[in-house]
Order: sequence, then C-alpha cells, then structure tokens
Amino acid sequence: MPRHFECIVDGCDAVIEADTDDAIVEQAQAHARENHPDLEMDDEMERRIRSEITTI
Repeated sequence: MPRHFECIVDGCDAVIEADTDDAIVEQAQAHARENHPDLEMDDEMERRIRSEITTI
C-alpha cells in the first residue's frame, strides 16, 4: 500500500509518498539535507520520521 509522510518541520509543506517506509525515510533524509541542513539525521530522527508515516 502507498505510504505518506508530511515534513515534520514547522512551516514546511513537503509531502513524500512512496511504496515503502524505507523509501520514505530515504527521500525524507534527502529532503532534510537539501532543505533543512541544520537537522541532524540520527537514529532518533529516523524513528520520528517512521512514526509519522501513514498509509494512503
């Protein structure tokens, strides 16, 4: 089933959709590197991203 993630940074309206949670995490990490370079992409941030992923 398709998966959905909305960026967790206040004021950012980026939306990521993919077939798997792993694909969402990869794309979210790339988005963060490009748009939110001050964010640290550590294990805690990955857990937070995964906790916000929903099924469409």
